[in-house]
Amino acid sequence: MERMVIELGLARHPEAPPSPPAGRWWRSPRRVRLAAGRVRPLAAVVGLVLLVGLAGAAPPSGPLLVQVASHQVKARDIVLAGDRLLVTSAAAQGTATTWQLSAYGVPDGALRWTVPFDAASWRLRQVRRTGDVVLVDPRSGPGTGSTVILDAQTGQTRWVAPDGLVLTDDGRTALIDEPDDAGATSSTLRAVDLATGDELWRTDLAVPTEVLAGSAGQALLVGTDGRAEVRDGRDGTVLRTAELGEVSRPDSMAGTLLLRQWRGGELGVTGHDPATLRQLWHRPVRYGPGRITGCGELICFPDDSRIEAVDPVTGRTVWRVPADLVVDFDSYLVAYSVSADGGSGAAADGDGRGYPASVAVADASAEAGSGSGRIIDPGTGRTLLPLSAWETELEGRGDATFVGYRQPAETGPAWLAVLSPAGPETVRMVGSVPGPVGGCVGDRSTIVCRLGADAISIWHYEL
Repeated sequence: MERMVIELGLARHPEAPPSPPAGRWWRSPRRVRLAAGRVRPLAAVVGLVLLVGLAGAAPPSGPLLVQVASHQVKARDIVLAGDRLLVTSAAAQGTATTWQLSAYGVPDGALRWTVPFDAASWRLRQVRRTGDVVLVDPRSGPGTGSTVILDAQTGQTRWVAPDGLVLTDDGRTALIDEPDDAGATSSTLRAVDLATGDELWRTDLAVPTEVLAGSAGQALLVGTDGRAEVRDGRDGTVLRTAELGEVSRPDSMAGTLLLRQWRGGELGVTGHDPATLRQLWHRPVRYGPGRITGCGELICFPDDSRIEAVDPVTGRTVWRVPADLVVDFDSYLVAYSVSADGGSGAAADGDGRGYPASVAVADASAEAGSGSGRIIDPGTGRTLLPLSAWETELEGRGDATFVGYRQPAETGPAWLAVLSPAGPETVRMVGSVPGPVGGCVGDRSTIVCRLGADAISIWHYEL
């Protein structure tokens, strides 16, 4: 396919069009069990697509954007997963509408395969690439969800797992907890080789048990009776056991096992080492214990109208931000405020490790605003990029973890920009393309957009 270079320069675009009103950017995050074990390393750069010139973004000095492919396809959903771009589209058969899933190579944009996509909706709930397979969670009706494991090279279905699959952190083993009967408290845990679908081992669970991804490819089992086990993910060997007392809603994030427990009449969260089950720390929780989330290498706790980021090893507060929710999109964190006093300031507690409890953590509320969202630094909580100036869609699927855009006119050119590897506060314009565009996704070298309703285009860029 012929490669088209889009020449850039201020002489051809002397003035950036006025900014349109900010649109709705927030989409509620979804808990996806598939992500319990992180499959890919953190992306160095998260694709940010802004379709107009941005204030403070330096114009490019030369052609940075090269179109590598364009395909006539009525794309409904677009997700980047490693070196594959997955696209769902309609495949009408008679009066019924069915769906198909196509994979394009990245970065060359060539069509690799197209297979039938048996799902109740065209939208993909979650996508992960690990090894030579792609894990796809179709968005289906209640109780009918599943995870389809596809061969990344051919699109052939390797095997299908029930909804709720937990992947070990090395990406090799799928952990599947299946109730023995409807309404039963007992269940059977099966460990399955992700690449082949072959069962590796199984064990009976007599009480309701939370199955989590531990460390080093291990499985972590915590029962409602307080008994915890660490098992080898590949052969099921019990490596360690412990009695942890009465627990509620165990979870694993930032490399730490979290247990909600009552102590002295006060609800708190206890952090444990997932390999040794040794207690690391305990701290009370005062607001919304169900909203504890992973924040990169830290753990975020709600605290009134603030979010506290906690060191997973020491349990000490590293930084606080005025916000109602912080969402982890792999390389970057997005803080979201719905309260009137939510803001985008932050205060760090030194380097966050080893400081005495008496060290004060001051809260800064500069740039506060109702409904504001912003990218924040995972290490300090400092605001890197406010999002309120343009319409933004936030997705936690595949490798394109952050997408944003604004378009001044339906028929005018669209400007494309990305977050520079020099730092997420550095927005770099890479070129303009004919509009209208939409549904854009990107990673460190590729941008993909829908062109109207009937085509997609794939560009390569370098900074």
